[in-house]
Amino acid sequence: MAKQKTDGHTPLRQLRIPDDEWEAFGQLVGDRNRTQAVREFIRWRLRWPASKQPERAPEQIGGPGISSKSQEESA
Repeated sequence: MAKQKTDGHTPLRQLRIPDDEWEAFGQLVGDRNRTQAVREFIRWRLRWPASKQPERAPEQIGGPGISSKSQEESA
């Protein structure tokens, strides 16, 4: 796949992530912080210097068989 020109910015990458996972991830880290969180995970996974393991949510956010609607109903 050819990389798109981005005028000096990081090239765009495509990821396939199910909508329910992407929405729950946005609830957790903020809709505008998802890219940064993914970058931090990649750097940690590569064991780059000064990278830290990403923190996990203290409780489950969504998941198989769990929707944000069912979580609201059980609260």
